[in-house]
Amino acid sequence: MKNKYSKCQSIISGTFILLLFLASCDFSNPKVSGTEAGKDVLMIFAGASLTDVLTEIIDSFEINNDVRVQTNFASSGTLARQIQQVGAPDVYISASKKWADYVDSLGMVQPDYKSVVASNQLVFIAPLKSNLKIAAIESSFDIVQALGSGRLSIGDPSHVPAGKYAEQALTHYGWYHQVKKQSIPAKDVRSALMFVELGEAPLGIVYKTDALKSKKVKILGTFPETSHEPILFIASVCKNNPRAKDFYAFLNSAVSKQVWNKHGFKN
Repeated sequence: MKNKYSKCQSIISGTFILLLFLASCDFSNPKVSGTEAGKDVLMIFAGASLTDVLTEIIDSFEINNDVRVQTNFASSGTLARQIQQVGAPDVYISASKKWADYVDSLGMVQPDYKSVVASNQLVFIAPLKSNLKIAAIESSFDIVQALGSGRLSIGDPSHVPAGKYAEQALTHYGWYHQVKKQSIPAKDVRSALMFVELGEAPLGIVYKTDALKSKKVKILGTFPETSHEPILFIASVCKNNPRAKDFYAFLNSAVSKQVWNKHGFKN
């Protein structure tokens, strides 16, 4: 009797454990499937200003190519230094020709797989409730008076392309040395936008695409293209990977161009 009782107890105990295990499993999550686990994975490094547009492009690419894409968004200079220190991703998309060329100089770009995929514009922004207006962006504009005791929010020119373009534009109009001590050097263009959104800065200089996405700032004016270097986004394939080359081609496809345009970029 003891043996039979022990066997029954073991069976009941084993069944109970199995039921607990099954109850703990989330079968509604498609990521636990073998198909998902077997997908190729691509790593994309891209400038912070590309977060929204690339997220949409990547979603479409993943669906149509049975591949999973991981992203690392930061300033182009920060990403370039990461590439130098820890190695290249599958694809690097820079908001600056300087940093794209730098990664190329490290021998980390596949031949014939580097090109401009989009362009952008530079704008003056202010908090939405600001009374500040700019009739035209020209040398006669008194930027010091406009700032008052406040600060100018721009990306850090040492590694943020948007900040470098802003520095060029400010220098073009003779304003840079007037406002240098009042500038907030943000870690990337999205952070520069955020300072103005929060009212921490009465003025900022960011990409037009980022300003258009925000409901908390207004555009005071667009800088003429002659006031700074062309704002070009350059994609480079860094690994001899067929999937990376497929993604590079998709960035330049007619489908992706519609997405670029929808987000305010130019092709």
